[in-house]
Amino acid sequence: MKVLSIYTSHDGCITYVKENKLIFHTQIDRYNRFKHSSFPVKKIIQIIESLEIDKILITFLSSSSTEIWLNLLRSIFKENLKNKIFSIDNSRHHFLHAYCALTWKKNLNNILVIDGNGVKLNNNKNEQESLFYYKNNFLKNIFTESNKIGQDYQVFTEFFFGNAFHTGKTMALSLHESETKFVQKKFEESMLNLINEKKIPDELLFTGGCAQNVIFNSKLLKKFKKIFCDPFNGDFGISLGAANYFLNNQITNNQIYLGIPQEISVELFLKFKIIDVTPIEVAKILQNDVVAIFQTRSEQGQRGLGNRSLLISPLNLESHEKLNDIKKREWFRPFALSIKQEESSKWFDMLGLDESPYMMFVFKLLESKRNIIKLGYAIDYTSRIQTVKKEQNLNFYNLLSAFETLTNVPILINTSLNLPGEVLVETLYDLKELFENSNLKYIYLPEINKLICKQ
Repeated sequence: MKVLSIYTSHDGCITYVKENKLIFHTQIDRYNRFKHSSFPVKKIIQIIESLEIDKILITFLSSSSTEIWLNLLRSIFKENLKNKIFSIDNSRHHFLHAYCALTWKKNLNNILVIDGNGVKLNNNKNEQESLFYYKNNFLKNIFTESNKIGQDYQVFTEFFFGNAFHTGKTMALSLHESETKFVQKKFEESMLNLINEKKIPDELLFTGGCAQNVIFNSKLLKKFKKIFCDPFNGDFGISLGAANYFLNNQITNNQIYLGIPQEISVELFLKFKIIDVTPIEVAKILQNDVVAIFQTRSEQGQRGLGNRSLLISPLNLESHEKLNDIKKREWFRPFALSIKQEESSKWFDMLGLDESPYMMFVFKLLESKRNIIKLGYAIDYTSRIQTVKKEQNLNFYNLLSAFETLTNVPILINTSLNLPGEVLVETLYDLKELFENSNLKYIYLPEINKLICKQ
């Protein structure tokens, strides 16, 4: 069966599955270019028109663009639409978060879902904290409560930063400032009290927007024998969860590079200098300047992980100024680091983990390495690192290896490829716009071994 799943509320997303195989999963704002929004645009509609589709799943929460989507789908499928539409029960928002997390097939039965707000419950409160247990192909709800753990964090964030989506700023500032420190501490204590009170066993699959709090996630590593934090924890994973539920948990996913493939070409950049390069030649530039890396399929979620990233050396303090000339990031928000997976324990206290490929935890830079790595960590020397394996991202791995060859350091500063307040770059047209409207000088297209340079 060929299934198209669309989530039409904030952080809207689209998933396409063919015979239980995940073909793509993408966030809608990557195409409409308005952060967190879900309204359709021509390019997305053209993609849908090109697909073979047996069933269309529509899910939403609130303030949705469902009617806009339905009108456009009617124009595409006409009389056939009613035979294709299968609306998921929208009283099951946390349920769909859980089914999204299940696609990673981590063999973890306890699924904790915590976010700001889900659907309204019978007591007129919203689902905010839920625990599910998955066994024998059945997902059982153990409890659903409304303790406002995530909501309180969002309310403070909106008051302090003017935008409820900027919870990452609250978390980052909590290492410096007393008011945000109190909010982070209260969040962590409330989370642990819930976990302890409910006697959640020692293995956990954690999802929902609160699973984006990497400082707290890292503390859970000491509490649970085995834990996986879903990279698609926000509502940008709901369409995938709906598809997996509809298909009886038959979807298996083991990667984050799920964007719709883009054709790689330099045609849009002919007015710039274009040269053939090797990873070593790019690594030489990275020692002193910022390079954007762009590959066919974008990473989904909230992180740039080597297919849509801005990179530079972590070995000199000037790197921060050069990178922040593009990103304009606040002083209290450190950039992240990417490292070859097999080298990670030589540079960081990995808290018992072999890898951290999705930047879902923070790890402390070893004291012996602090005179080498100058940037990419917080005031407490913790860094939200990405470990990279050959089989996960060969081109990015090769670039890290090239940088290691030159410097004996298998690490690069890595931040998402976007301008301040903008959505992550998705297409080459987006990339060209960023290139022309920033001080970025270099773009690396490793799949065709090309470097685009400003003259």
